Amino acid sequence: MARAETLTKLSLDRWAQLIGFNPLHFNGLFDPLHPPGVCGQPLLQFSWQAADRVGREEIAMAIAHAEAQIEQFLGFRLLPSWETDEWQKTARPVASEMFNLSGTDVRGMASTVQADWGYFVSGGIRSKTLIEADAAITYSDEDGDGYNEVATVTVTVTAGQSPCEIHVYFPVSDVMVQTGGADEWEIRPISVSVSGVTATIRFRREQAVLPDLQLDVVPPADDSHLRGEEVADDANFLDEVDVYRVYNDPQTQVTFMWEPLGLGCPSCTGDGCAACAYSVQAGCLMLRSKPRLSAVSMRPATWDADALEFTMETFSQRRLPDFARLYYYAGWRDRRLACPTVQMDPQLERAVVMLSATKLDRTVCSCQVAQAQLEHWQWDYAGAVEGRMTVTVPDSTLQNPFGTRRGASRS
Repeated sequence: MARAETLTKLSLDRWAQLIGFNPLHFNGLFDPLHPPGVCGQPLLQFSWQAADRVGREEIAMAIAHAEAQIEQFLGFRLLPSWETDEWQKTARPVASEMFNLSGTDVRGMASTVQADWGYFVSGGIRSKTLIEADAAITYSDEDGDGYNEVATVTVTVTAGQSPCEIHVYFPVSDVMVQTGGADEWEIRPISVSVSGVTATIRFRREQAVLPDLQLDVVPPADDSHLRGEEVADDANFLDEVDVYRVYNDPQTQVTFMWEPLGLGCPSCTGDGCAACAYSVQAGCLMLRSKPRLSAVSMRPATWDADALEFTMETFSQRRLPDFARLYYYAGWRDRRLACPTVQMDPQLERAVVMLSATKLDRTVCSCQVAQAQLEHWQWDYAGAVEGRMTVTVPDSTLQNPFGTRRGASRS
C-alpha cells in the first residue's frame, strides 16, 4: 500500500492510477517475469533517498495541499468528513441589550446557525469499532499472468452492515504499526460486498507490502536496473489485516454555551459555579436549508442509547445560548458511485491530480508515462512559450487563485 504520514482524501494508489504509474513500481515492487518498458526503478518513500526525485511522502503533501485549496475555494469537502468543535455565534436580537428568552426565531421555530462547510449530511462524530483483528488474507491470480494480484479477506459482520463503513488497516501486531486502526496505515482503495453476515473485501496485492520494506532507505544504485521487492516472494507481503467499522456516531452533535450573567452567578441552581466558565448543555442538529448551504437548526436534547434517538429538552438557562459548538458530518457525495462517502467524484479526482502535479518540483523517478503526464500539468503559462511558439495567455489565467500552471488552470 502506498502510504504517507500526511493524510489525504484521494488515496496515493488512486492518484498513481490516474497519473499512469505502474502500480507495482509506485509501491516499491517489481515483477522479474514481466519487466516494464517505460519505468527504470520503483518509487521511493522519501525525497532525500534520491535528491533528484520526489517520494511518496512528498506526493501525499502535494495532494493534501491541492485538496485544501480546492475545498477552501468551493466551500465544501471533496468527500464527507467530520467537523469537530466548530464554534458558531448564535443570532442576537436587534436591540443589543436584549436577550432572546424564547430560544426560537421570529416564527417560533428552533434557532439556526450557518455551518462553515457545505453539503451537511448529519450531526455526529467519527467513530471506529473493531470488526476482526488479524483477519487472514488469501492471494489469487485471477488473470493467469503468474502474479497473485488480488488479495481477499472474509469477515463476519452484523446483518445489514453497510459495505461503505468497512475499512481495512495494517495489523497492530506489525512492528511498524503501534496503534490499531491507525489512519495512516489504512489500505485504500478497496472493494467490499456484504451478503447476510459475511463481508468480502478485495484489494491489490501491492497494497500489502510489509511496512519495513515500504520504508527501506536504500535507494537503487543504478537507474538502469530495477531494484525493489519481488512480487513472487510471499514473505514481502502481509498475511493478515485488521478490519474496522468507521461510521457516524450521532449522539454528539452540538454543545450549547452560556456566558455567566454579570459578575456573579445569578443563573446557577444553588450549587455555585466556576469563575470564567460557560454553562453547557447538549443538543441535536437538523438541516434547515438546502444541503449545499448547511444552515442547521438547533434543539436542546438528550441522547437515548436504548431507542437510538434524541429526547427533546428545554434550555437549561432559559434563554438562547451565546455560542454553539457544532459536531457534524458534511461533504460532497457523488450518488452515481457505489460508496459516495469513500469514493471521490471522478471530476474532483481529476482536479486534485492536476493541481497536485503543479506542487511537485522534481521528477517522480524514470517512469516516462507518469513523468510526461506530470510535466504536461506542470507547464507554466506565465512563461508563455511552448516549444518555438509564443502562447497568448488571457489575464484570467494569469490571475488564477490556484496558480499559473496548466494543471491549476484546468482543475
